[in-house]
Amino acid sequence: MSRYGKRIWHALLLIITLIVCAWVLLSGWGGYVNPLRWALPSVAVLTYPAAIIVAMVLLLVALITRGWKASIMLAVSLLLTLPALRVNMPLSGGHAPADSAATFKLLTYNVTGFWSMHGHEDVSLSMRYILDSDADLVVLQEASLEPHDFTDKENVRPMKSEIERKYPYRSSYGYHDLIILSRYPYEVNDDISLRNYFGTGETKNTKYYHVYAKAFDVSMPEGRQLRIVNVHMQSIGLNHSDKQVYRNITHLDSVQSREQMYQARNSLYTKLARAFRRRAGEAHQIRKVIDTCPENVIVCGDFNDTPASYTYWTVRGDDLADAYAQCGRGLTYTFNKDLMLFNIDHIFYRGKLDAVNIKRVKAGTSDHYPLLATFEWQDKKN
Repeated sequence: MSRYGKRIWHALLLIITLIVCAWVLLSGWGGYVNPLRWALPSVAVLTYPAAIIVAMVLLLVALITRGWKASIMLAVSLLLTLPALRVNMPLSGGHAPADSAATFKLLTYNVTGFWSMHGHEDVSLSMRYILDSDADLVVLQEASLEPHDFTDKENVRPMKSEIERKYPYRSSYGYHDLIILSRYPYEVNDDISLRNYFGTGETKNTKYYHVYAKAFDVSMPEGRQLRIVNVHMQSIGLNHSDKQVYRNITHLDSVQSREQMYQARNSLYTKLARAFRRRAGEAHQIRKVIDTCPENVIVCGDFNDTPASYTYWTVRGDDLADAYAQCGRGLTYTFNKDLMLFNIDHIFYRGKLDAVNIKRVKAGTSDHYPLLATFEWQDKKN
């Protein structure tokens, strides 16, 4: 390449680098901005995994072509977003427990009412995976969307006796889709502050409110007590038509399509911003409840928000550890529908326990993948 060509390339590389660095910084730090004040940074956080991939590829190109200024700028931007980078792309991979007898497995899974995203099922593959997982505690979201026991659903009923045998302690319905299957006894800690009310009707009627978190106090072996906070927060709010527009508009190139793209972008942003604001309110309320919880707590479920988001940092606070950030490896995603591949299911914890392993499993037929974590008690007992 001629000297003139090199100058043009390096100038172009610097311009692209400036844009990518701004993208990395906005998406990496956007989770510290309350969406009730400004929603755009929260929307940007959704794109952070894409931003770091682009930045790393561009950094490699800059190093190969000796674009030292661009290389330094990209490296600094990634380092400045290290907190977000560590929770999105951890490199630990977990470790073996020191005492396997002091461990238990917890599975969290949004099962979408045990409906199949891939057609009719005679036997639910999602429930089949749950039973084969060997989890001691199974924390489910969207399990009981109808006013009857989910074990009576046509595709779950064949496994009902196995469910009853493996999980003698379980909630089946009446908890607004927040269900627990347990090998150990528990009590439900019902906090009415963890509800979003809708409409103007009688709020005692269950159709007028949505429970977005519920606590279960589990009596574990050897006298240990553990509180499980099952979370299912406000969804992103995109319907099928919105998702279809998202998939299609990038393939259109007419003037009319550009108008459609502009209108769709505004519509999508409005819905996203509304969902971010509602989750912000839910996150603050959940955080208040966590602050009053006993020492040993696991907060898990469908947060409908990604690592390093405002929801993520608010709920996690300064006292909870992220099981995936601690013992996961690499970028991952738990929502798997409509090419919207986001990591929106999380497991946080604190107390005398430690996450030693976690797996995102491609199993079942929900639009979410399950997370299976192994915990080890740190208060060794005889």
